[in-house]
Amino acid sequence: MRFMPIREGLSLTHYAVSVEHRFQMSPQRVYNLIIDMDEHRRILPRQFESLEVLEGGRGDGTVFRLTMNVMGNRTALVMTLKELEPGRIVQEQDGNAGITTTWELIPESEDRCILRLTSRFPDKPGFSGWVERLATSSMIRSIYKRELENIERYLSTGSAAK
Repeated sequence: MRFMPIREGLSLTHYAVSVEHRFQMSPQRVYNLIIDMDEHRRILPRQFESLEVLEGGRGDGTVFRLTMNVMGNRTALVMTLKELEPGRIVQEQDGNAGITTTWELIPESEDRCILRLTSRFPDKPGFSGWVERLATSSMIRSIYKRELENIERYLSTGSAAK
């Protein structure tokens, strides 16, 4: 497991969960899937119950509601997508929940790339926060690995397992 404590400003402490996957396909093809919510919803693992586009639908400025259900704990986030570096870095953020997800595409060649998926979550204080961080990190990492595998499967075959 990889924990990366992060200090943002002087107020909140966050922790991060990160996974990455190497793709044998065009970086642009992978990037297009990430920023297109109609396509993106097709690769979400079963823990993601829905992705509802509220504004836009593709690229910078898209706003969407993402509903997750992990072990009976349902969470709804309203995420705003920003293309921090078009073609390479996308950020999704729910300012109210304090959750930020960053997709970083690292091109290796015209037909190979690494995709790194990192989410930052608010860190709750005390022992209960420590326990939550341990449990959440492991579960989220597993879900994200499935999501990256689904991207590969979808871009290779046109369908993805849930």
